[in-house]
Amino acid sequence: MLPRFRWRTVAAEAAAAKSLAAMFDLPLPVAAVLCGRGLADPAVVARFLDPRLQHLGDPLAFPGVAPAVERLWSAILARERVVVFGDFDVDGVTAVALLTDAIRSLGGVAEGFLPDRVTEGYGLTRPALERCLREHPARLLITVDCGITAVAEVAWACAAGVDVIVTDHHEPADHLPEAALAWVNPRLGATAGAEHLCGAGVVFKLVHALLKRGRQAGSAAAAGYDVRSWLDAVAVATVADVVPLLGENRVLVTAGLAALARRPRTGLQALMHRAGVKGPVTSHQLAFMLGPRLNAAGRMRTGWPALRLLGTADPDAAAQLAVELEDLNAERRGVETALVAEAQAVLAAAPPSGAVVVAGAGWHMGTVGIVAARLVDAWNLPAAVISLTPDGSGRGSVRGGCGDNVVAALTICRQHLAGFGGHARAAGFHLKPGALEAFRGQFMAVCASQRGHADPRPELAVDGWLQTEDWQLDLWRALQRLEPFGEGHGRPRWGMRGLWLAARPSPIGGSGEHLRLTFTTATGGTIRGVWFRMGRLAEAIAQAGPVLDVVFELHENSYGGQSSLEMQIVDLRPAAS
Repeated sequence: MLPRFRWRTVAAEAAAAKSLAAMFDLPLPVAAVLCGRGLADPAVVARFLDPRLQHLGDPLAFPGVAPAVERLWSAILARERVVVFGDFDVDGVTAVALLTDAIRSLGGVAEGFLPDRVTEGYGLTRPALERCLREHPARLLITVDCGITAVAEVAWACAAGVDVIVTDHHEPADHLPEAALAWVNPRLGATAGAEHLCGAGVVFKLVHALLKRGRQAGSAAAAGYDVRSWLDAVAVATVADVVPLLGENRVLVTAGLAALARRPRTGLQALMHRAGVKGPVTSHQLAFMLGPRLNAAGRMRTGWPALRLLGTADPDAAAQLAVELEDLNAERRGVETALVAEAQAVLAAAPPSGAVVVAGAGWHMGTVGIVAARLVDAWNLPAAVISLTPDGSGRGSVRGGCGDNVVAALTICRQHLAGFGGHARAAGFHLKPGALEAFRGQFMAVCASQRGHADPRPELAVDGWLQTEDWQLDLWRALQRLEPFGEGHGRPRWGMRGLWLAARPSPIGGSGEHLRLTFTTATGGTIRGVWFRMGRLAEAIAQAGPVLDVVFELHENSYGGQSSLEMQIVDLRPAAS
């Protein structure tokens, strides 16, 4: 059905946009995007367009940092063994690598630990915690990117004589793990700008505070350690973990992108070479080229190759690890493609309502989250994908679109779950034995009620409408000043009205899964566009034509030394007039 979304034009105050355009030498449509996103104050816009590390807040004022720093320095000076327990995705792996490196460089003894996705599950589970302390007997355990909901597990570790510091960025449960010495989490009262840090960003803050306190005490080791050397890895983790690229996240990613362009750490340099990342590095490349390769290790096997890659200074070792990650990513893509096809076959026979819920015996847990994201794109609905075990229980991942809150939906369905956690648009859960059908029915109903609109299609925010004369490379160049784009600050979505479909949509890609479209403007110009993963809509587009309104993201197409603008299509509809 076209259009796939309900279109809503973002309101922008015309006078304010005109003032910003003149003040910052921006095309009016770009200035209007800033206004539409609540950035109209010139002082705020100036910082937004030029984010600097000096804009970061005081790390010692971050929630939970002060007691964590005191205990950590005590452990470092006494050379107590510290074990850093992290998640196996790129965010958790980066946080483990950064914190262990900092502790060792300051003279401490630190070891990292990553749970096994298949046998121990996600986060600070009891089986993983027991193995961690068995393999790494320690007086101090620090969680990174996990632990804020592990009340019983933290209590068990503390009862066994282990001090626990929880660093995390996920939503706390009803009760905090009170046995812990400290909870370092932006959701416990971080100042504006720091409230959306990812796990690696929280650890960056902790290490910054550790160094600040050490330098105040006259530590030569603290004076000699530069946490900025980790900004490139923190940037990858921040973008890959899909946290809002606003406030301090925007600062960290901007600085990290500069570091990647200037002199990336050895492992990331090898990974960039293997992935074919060239030229100025963008947040898009972090999200779709580097992040997936680092995540592939934990998804398909274990996160250790990614952890070793981030920590090594040996170019030969880095090159070998980059090859290993490339192979794992290729394997991940193959499994993902097969699962998407299997899920789509089931859904074609029984189209979903309210939400997609699909399950299969033995589906690879490392790919169910990506499959869920693909199903969100295909069906415009929240999607839960579950890997079932022989006893009828299962582990699943759920993804949502703009305006959905999958954690809130899971909370309502919690009687069917053994546990869950995550963000508004991405979460994981454990299904109780035999609860699949009850969960499916309730989850679909809850998600349908969340949208609460007679039109079941999700909303699409259109940042502005372009005229033919706006179609200039100068517009693209001005947009680069708004980088980095990502969650919470996506690439602007533009609309153009009254475009003539110049020819029937052409399938492209190995199996025709994408579409190439060519439009003619009212003034006789030609505009080309690509609509990814929408090959199945070729006939519907042809029937909707010949005159269309189109919503798209703007991209630069470089070929043979020449640059031109191209649409990356998001949606289209028959022209209003």
